Amino acid sequence: MAKIFKKIFSEKTLGEKLRNLRKRKHFSLEQAEEQTKVRVRYLDALERGAYSELPANVYVLGFLAKYAEFLGVPKEELIDVFHRERGKSSLPKELAPETQIKEKRAYLTPRTIILVGIILILAGFVGYIFYAVEHFTSPPNLEIQSPSNETVIRQDRVEIVGKTDAGASLRINDQVIFLDDKGNFRETVKLQAGLNNIELRANNRTKKETVKIIKILAEY
Repeated sequence: MAKIFKKIFSEKTLGEKLRNLRKRKHFSLEQAEEQTKVRVRYLDALERGAYSELPANVYVLGFLAKYAEFLGVPKEELIDVFHRERGKSSLPKELAPETQIKEKRAYLTPRTIILVGIILILAGFVGYIFYAVEHFTSPPNLEIQSPSNETVIRQDRVEIVGKTDAGASLRINDQVIFLDDKGNFRETVKLQAGLNNIELRANNRTKKETVKIIKILAEY
């Protein structure tokens, strides 16, 4: 028996070895399928050396183990020949869970983390630039909180309360108004009897301007 194995395993390819072993037992591929439960197409691909037609190596090794048992030869010999032909080590990656875990973890390398960090910083910087450009090239916001437009006042003064952008300047009827560091303002304006048009002008550093006019009817 040892001489038979030696002669068989002196063949050139794994496919030739398998085919010759099967034929020495006078079995067809269909009979081999019935005994091994491995589909004919996979057994045929193994015997033809058509590895591209086979599934992942972990399944192929299972096929070889079953085929070796059916043919009566040590499975290690078939597996070693398979690895030599495939150019891989005798311990496949599919059978090494620790190796698989290491490979998956290797995707998150320090270099990857640094690269992601740089991308995030650049994205934030570009976003800030867009925001700054939009902020400085747009007219300033101007919100009049009180009084409401077209309000009737029964006195000769009205307090105007509102808010504009921090860093902007404000004039009410051409008078410079004090703003706090957040752009809030509160100013008392003297009214004439009758209809008063109060003009508010807010300007930012790029000379963009927002103008609002409120109408106050003073009855006193």
